Amino acid sequence: MAVKKVEQSAPQGAVSPPWAPPRLVEPPVPAEDPVEYPSEDGIPMGSSQKHTLSMIECYRILAHWFRARMDMYIGIDQLVYYERGNPNVSVVPDVFVSFGVPKRSRPSYKVWEDGKPPDMVWEFGPPSSIKGDAAEKKEKFRQIGVREYWLVDPLDEYHDPRLQGFELVDGKYVELPWERRRDDTVTVWSPVLHLEQHFTDERLRFWDRETGKYLELPEEEAERLHLEAKRARWEAESRAERAAQARWEAEARAGRTAQARREAESRARNAAQAREVAVRKRKAAEAQIAELEARARDPRNPT
Repeated sequence: MAVKKVEQSAPQGAVSPPWAPPRLVEPPVPAEDPVEYPSEDGIPMGSSQKHTLSMIECYRILAHWFRARMDMYIGIDQLVYYERGNPNVSVVPDVFVSFGVPKRSRPSYKVWEDGKPPDMVWEFGPPSSIKGDAAEKKEKFRQIGVREYWLVDPLDEYHDPRLQGFELVDGKYVELPWERRRDDTVTVWSPVLHLEQHFTDERLRFWDRETGKYLELPEEEAERLHLEAKRARWEAESRAERAAQARWEAEARAGRTAQARREAESRARNAAQAREVAVRKRKAAEAQIAELEARARDPRNPT
Protein backbone atom coordinates (compact mmCIF):
# COMPACT_ATOMS: atom_id res chain seq x y z
CA MET A 1 0.00 0.00 0.00
CA ALA A 2 1.47 3.34 -1.02
CA VAL A 3 2.28 5.83 1.67
CA LYS A 4 1.97 9.52 1.14
CA LYS A 5 3.60 11.73 3.73
CA VAL A 6 3.48 15.51 3.67
CA GLU A 7 4.57 17.94 6.37
CA GLN A 8 1.49 19.37 8.06
CA SER A 9 1.35 22.67 9.89
CA ALA A 10 -1.32 24.85 11.44
CA PRO A 11 -2.14 27.67 9.01
CA GLN A 12 -2.64 31.27 9.90
CA GLY A 13 -6.16 32.49 10.49
CA ALA A 14 -7.48 29.15 11.74
CA VAL A 15 -10.69 28.96 13.72
CA SER A 16 -10.16 29.78 17.38
CA PRO A 17 -10.43 27.04 20.04
CA PRO A 18 -13.71 26.13 21.75
CA TRP A 19 -13.16 28.54 24.65
CA ALA A 20 -12.75 31.55 22.33
CA PRO A 21 -15.27 34.41 22.70
CA PRO A 22 -18.21 34.41 20.31
CA ARG A 23 -17.79 36.12 16.96
CA LEU A 24 -21.28 36.07 15.55
CA VAL A 25 -21.93 36.93 11.95
CA GLU A 26 -24.87 39.28 11.72
CA PRO A 27 -27.21 37.60 9.24
CA PRO A 28 -29.29 39.79 7.01
CA VAL A 29 -32.79 40.49 8.26
CA PRO A 30 -34.93 38.36 5.96
CA ALA A 31 -38.08 39.71 4.49
CA GLU A 32 -41.21 37.68 5.00
CA ASP A 33 -40.88 34.44 3.09
CA PRO A 34 -44.16 32.65 2.29
CA VAL A 35 -42.35 29.60 0.96
CA GLU A 36 -42.40 26.49 3.13
CA TYR A 37 -39.12 24.63 3.42
CA PRO A 38 -39.64 21.06 4.66
CA SER A 39 -37.41 19.80 7.45
CA GLU A 40 -37.41 16.31 5.91
CA ASP A 41 -37.02 15.15 2.35
CA GLY A 42 -38.83 11.86 2.88
CA ILE A 43 -35.77 9.87 1.84
CA PRO A 44 -34.33 7.39 4.37
CA MET A 45 -30.66 7.62 5.26
CA GLY A 46 -29.87 4.38 3.43
CA SER A 47 -26.62 3.89 5.35
CA SER A 48 -25.13 0.87 7.08
CA GLN A 49 -25.13 0.75 10.86
CA LYS A 50 -21.38 1.45 10.86
CA HIS A 51 -21.88 4.59 8.79
CA THR A 52 -24.75 5.78 10.97
CA LEU A 53 -22.88 5.19 14.23
CA SER A 54 -19.79 6.94 12.83
CA MET A 55 -21.91 9.97 11.89
CA ILE A 56 -23.50 10.10 15.34
CA GLU A 57 -20.15 9.75 17.09
CA CYS A 58 -18.63 12.54 15.00
CA TYR A 59 -21.56 14.81 15.82
CA ARG A 60 -21.52 14.02 19.56
CA ILE A 61 -17.75 14.51 19.92
CA LEU A 62 -17.83 17.90 18.21
CA ALA A 63 -20.97 19.00 20.07
CA HIS A 64 -19.31 18.11 23.38
CA TRP A 65 -16.00 19.77 22.52
CA PHE A 66 -17.65 23.01 21.41
CA ARG A 67 -20.40 22.97 24.05
CA ALA A 68 -19.27 26.27 25.57
CA ARG A 69 -19.37 28.16 22.28
CA MET A 70 -22.61 29.89 21.39
CA ASP A 71 -21.44 31.12 17.99
CA MET A 72 -21.59 27.88 16.06
CA TYR A 73 -24.03 25.26 14.88
CA ILE A 74 -23.50 21.54 14.27
CA GLY A 75 -25.95 19.61 12.13
CA ILE A 76 -26.39 15.93 11.33
CA ASP A 77 -28.28 14.53 8.30
CA GLN A 78 -30.07 17.88 8.00
CA LEU A 79 -31.36 19.69 4.93
CA VAL A 80 -29.28 22.67 3.86
CA TYR A 81 -31.23 25.08 1.63
CA TYR A 82 -29.08 27.45 -0.38
CA GLU A 83 -31.52 29.06 -2.88
CA ARG A 84 -34.17 31.24 -1.34
CA GLY A 85 -37.63 30.67 -2.67
CA ASN A 86 -36.82 27.22 -4.05
CA PRO A 87 -37.53 24.43 -1.53
CA ASN A 88 -36.65 21.86 -4.19
CA VAL A 89 -32.97 22.82 -4.12
CA SER A 90 -31.08 21.48 -1.10
CA VAL A 91 -28.25 19.22 -0.04
CA VAL A 92 -27.96 16.94 2.99
CA PRO A 93 -24.47 16.60 4.54
CA ASP A 94 -23.98 13.70 6.92
CA VAL A 95 -22.48 16.11 9.46
CA PHE A 96 -21.69 19.81 9.12
CA VAL A 97 -20.33 22.70 11.19
CA SER A 98 -21.02 26.40 10.75
CA PHE A 99 -19.07 28.96 12.77
CA GLY A 100 -20.24 32.49 13.48
CA VAL A 101 -23.95 31.68 13.66
CA PRO A 102 -26.14 31.44 16.77
CA LYS A 103 -26.39 28.10 18.50
CA ARG A 104 -30.11 27.41 18.34
CA SER A 105 -32.44 24.68 17.19
CA ARG A 106 -33.18 24.69 13.45
CA PRO A 107 -35.56 22.45 11.50
CA SER A 108 -33.24 23.01 8.54
CA TYR A 109 -30.29 25.21 7.67
CA LYS A 110 -31.01 28.12 5.34
CA VAL A 111 -27.93 29.84 3.99
CA TRP A 112 -29.67 33.20 3.48
CA GLU A 113 -31.07 33.27 7.03
CA ASP A 114 -27.72 32.70 8.76
CA GLY A 115 -25.78 34.75 6.24
CA LYS A 116 -23.30 32.02 5.32
CA PRO A 117 -23.02 28.38 4.24
CA PRO A 118 -21.63 25.68 6.53
CA ASP A 119 -17.87 25.91 6.99
CA MET A 120 -17.23 22.18 6.71
CA VAL A 121 -19.08 18.96 5.94
CA TRP A 122 -18.38 15.26 6.44
CA GLU A 123 -19.62 12.44 4.22
CA PHE A 124 -19.31 8.94 5.69
CA GLY A 125 -18.83 6.60 2.78
CA PRO A 126 -20.55 7.13 -0.54
CA PRO A 127 -24.10 8.41 -0.22
CA SER A 128 -26.93 6.10 -1.09
CA SER A 129 -27.96 6.22 -4.71
CA ILE A 130 -31.31 7.68 -3.66
CA LYS A 131 -29.46 10.47 -1.84
CA GLY A 132 -27.50 11.54 -4.86
CA ASP A 133 -24.10 10.98 -6.40
CA ALA A 134 -21.00 11.81 -4.32
CA ALA A 135 -19.54 14.01 -7.07
CA GLU A 136 -22.82 15.88 -7.39
CA LYS A 137 -22.96 16.59 -3.66
CA LYS A 138 -19.33 17.68 -3.64
CA GLU A 139 -20.07 20.08 -6.50
CA LYS A 140 -23.00 21.55 -4.58
CA PHE A 141 -20.81 22.08 -1.54
CA ARG A 142 -18.25 23.81 -3.76
CA GLN A 143 -20.86 26.06 -5.36
CA ILE A 144 -22.35 27.28 -2.08
CA GLY A 145 -18.87 27.91 -0.61
CA VAL A 146 -18.31 25.16 1.97
CA ARG A 147 -14.69 25.71 3.01
CA GLU A 148 -13.80 22.09 3.83
CA TYR A 149 -15.18 18.84 2.45
CA TRP A 150 -14.34 15.54 4.18
CA LEU A 151 -14.76 11.93 3.09
CA VAL A 152 -14.67 9.15 5.69
CA ASP A 153 -14.82 5.46 4.80
CA PRO A 154 -15.68 3.49 7.97
CA LEU A 155 -15.85 0.17 6.11
CA ASP A 156 -12.67 0.60 4.03
CA GLU A 157 -14.61 -0.07 0.85
CA TYR A 158 -14.50 3.10 -1.23
CA HIS A 159 -11.65 5.52 -0.43
CA ASP A 160 -7.88 5.24 -0.10
CA PRO A 161 -6.93 6.70 2.24
CA ARG A 162 -10.01 6.12 4.37
CA LEU A 163 -9.95 9.76 5.49
CA GLN A 164 -9.66 12.56 2.93
CA GLY A 165 -10.02 16.30 3.36
CA PHE A 166 -10.43 19.02 0.71
CA GLU A 167 -10.03 22.76 1.16
CA LEU A 168 -11.77 25.34 -1.01
CA VAL A 169 -9.04 27.41 -2.68
CA ASP A 170 -9.92 29.95 -5.38
CA GLY A 171 -13.26 28.27 -5.92
CA LYS A 172 -11.82 24.75 -6.27
CA TYR A 173 -11.39 21.88 -3.82
CA VAL A 174 -7.73 21.06 -3.18
CA GLU A 175 -6.86 17.90 -1.28
CA LEU A 176 -5.34 18.55 2.14
CA PRO A 177 -1.96 16.91 2.92
CA TRP A 178 -2.30 13.56 4.68
CA GLU A 179 -0.01 11.05 6.35
CA ARG A 180 -0.34 7.30 6.89
CA ARG A 181 1.51 6.12 9.98
CA ARG A 182 3.07 2.73 10.64
CA ASP A 183 -0.04 1.60 12.56
CA ASP A 184 -2.13 2.52 9.47
CA THR A 185 -3.56 5.64 11.16
CA VAL A 186 -4.38 8.32 8.59
CA THR A 187 -3.93 11.91 9.83
CA VAL A 188 -5.02 15.17 8.20
CA TRP A 189 -4.84 18.69 9.61
CA SER A 190 -8.08 20.70 9.41
CA PRO A 191 -7.38 24.43 8.97
CA VAL A 192 -10.99 25.35 9.72
CA LEU A 193 -11.46 23.13 12.76
CA HIS A 194 -7.91 23.76 14.00
CA LEU A 195 -7.63 20.10 14.94
CA GLU A 196 -6.00 17.01 13.46
CA GLN A 197 -8.44 14.45 12.15
CA HIS A 198 -7.32 10.84 12.50
CA PHE A 199 -8.83 7.65 11.17
CA THR A 200 -7.52 5.09 13.64
CA ASP A 201 -8.80 1.91 15.26
CA GLU A 202 -11.77 1.96 12.88
CA ARG A 203 -12.88 5.39 14.16
CA LEU A 204 -12.75 9.00 13.09
CA ARG A 205 -11.05 10.84 15.93
CA PHE A 206 -10.01 14.44 16.57
CA TRP A 207 -6.58 15.25 17.99
CA ASP A 208 -5.93 18.52 19.82
CA ARG A 209 -2.28 19.51 19.40
CA GLU A 210 -2.44 21.94 22.33
CA THR A 211 -3.46 19.32 24.89
CA GLY A 212 -1.86 16.36 23.11
CA LYS A 213 -5.08 14.37 23.55
CA TYR A 214 -8.01 13.06 21.58
CA LEU A 215 -11.39 14.71 21.94
CA GLU A 216 -13.74 12.48 23.88
CA LEU A 217 -17.37 11.52 23.94
CA PRO A 218 -19.21 12.79 27.05
CA GLU A 219 -19.33 9.31 28.59
CA GLU A 220 -15.64 8.75 27.80
CA GLU A 221 -14.73 11.99 29.52
CA ALA A 222 -16.98 11.17 32.48
CA GLU A 223 -15.37 7.73 32.82
CA ARG A 224 -11.87 9.21 32.55
CA LEU A 225 -12.63 11.85 35.18
CA HIS A 226 -14.17 9.19 37.41
CA LEU A 227 -11.06 7.02 37.09
CA GLU A 228 -8.78 10.00 37.68
CA ALA A 229 -10.76 10.96 40.81
CA LYS A 230 -10.67 7.35 41.99
CA ARG A 231 -6.92 7.16 41.34
CA ALA A 232 -6.35 10.49 43.12
CA ARG A 233 -8.41 9.28 46.10
CA TRP A 234 -6.48 6.00 46.19
CA GLU A 235 -3.16 7.86 46.03
CA ALA A 236 -4.28 10.23 48.81
CA GLU A 237 -5.34 7.27 50.97
CA SER A 238 -2.08 5.51 50.20
CA ARG A 239 -0.11 8.63 51.16
CA ALA A 240 -2.13 8.91 54.39
CA GLU A 241 -1.44 5.24 55.19
CA ARG A 242 2.27 5.70 54.50
CA ALA A 243 2.30 8.82 56.68
CA ALA A 244 0.50 6.96 59.50
CA GLN A 245 2.97 4.07 59.19
CA ALA A 246 5.91 6.48 59.27
CA ARG A 247 4.40 8.24 62.31
CA TRP A 248 3.90 4.91 64.09
CA GLU A 249 7.48 3.88 63.31
CA ALA A 250 8.77 7.25 64.52
CA GLU A 251 6.75 6.93 67.70
CA ALA A 252 8.04 3.38 68.14
CA ARG A 253 11.61 4.58 67.65
CA ALA A 254 10.98 7.42 70.09
CA GLY A 255 9.55 4.92 72.58
CA ARG A 256 12.54 2.68 72.17
CA THR A 257 14.84 5.67 72.58
CA ALA A 258 13.03 6.77 75.74
CA GLN A 259 13.21 3.22 77.14
CA ALA A 260 16.90 3.05 76.34
CA ARG A 261 17.36 6.41 78.01
CA ARG A 262 15.52 5.23 81.13
CA GLU A 263 17.58 2.03 81.22
CA ALA A 264 20.78 4.01 80.82
CA GLU A 265 19.72 6.38 83.60
CA SER A 266 18.88 3.38 85.82
CA ARG A 267 22.26 1.84 85.11
CA ALA A 268 23.92 5.16 85.89
CA ARG A 269 22.04 5.38 89.21
CA ASN A 270 23.00 1.81 90.10
CA ALA A 271 26.61 2.55 89.22
CA ALA A 272 26.55 5.69 91.39
CA GLN A 273 25.07 3.77 94.28
CA ALA A 274 27.72 1.06 93.86
CA ARG A 275 30.42 3.73 93.88
CA GLU A 276 28.97 5.23 97.08
CA VAL A 277 28.92 1.82 98.76
CA ALA A 278 32.51 1.18 97.63
CA VAL A 279 33.62 4.55 98.97
CA ARG A 280 31.94 3.89 102.31
CA LYS A 281 33.54 0.46 102.54
CA ARG A 282 36.93 1.89 101.64
CA LYS A 283 36.61 4.63 104.25
CA ALA A 284 35.52 2.13 106.88
CA ALA A 285 38.49 -0.09 106.04
CA GLU A 286 40.86 2.86 106.17
CA ALA A 287 39.44 3.88 109.56
CA GLN A 288 39.86 0.36 110.89
CA ILE A 289 43.44 0.21 109.64
CA ALA A 290 44.21 3.58 111.19
CA GLU A 291 42.77 2.42 114.49
CA LEU A 292 44.86 -0.75 114.47
CA GLU A 293 47.99 1.19 113.65
CA ALA A 294 47.27 3.64 116.49
CA ARG A 295 46.90 0.77 118.95
CA ALA A 296 50.10 -0.73 117.75
CA ARG A 297 52.00 2.47 118.46
CA ASP A 298 50.51 2.99 121.97
CA PRO A 299 53.11 1.82 124.53
CA ARG A 300 50.38 1.08 126.98
CA ASN A 301 48.90 -1.42 124.65
CA PRO A 302 50.53 -4.77 125.31
CA THR A 303 51.35 -6.70 122.23
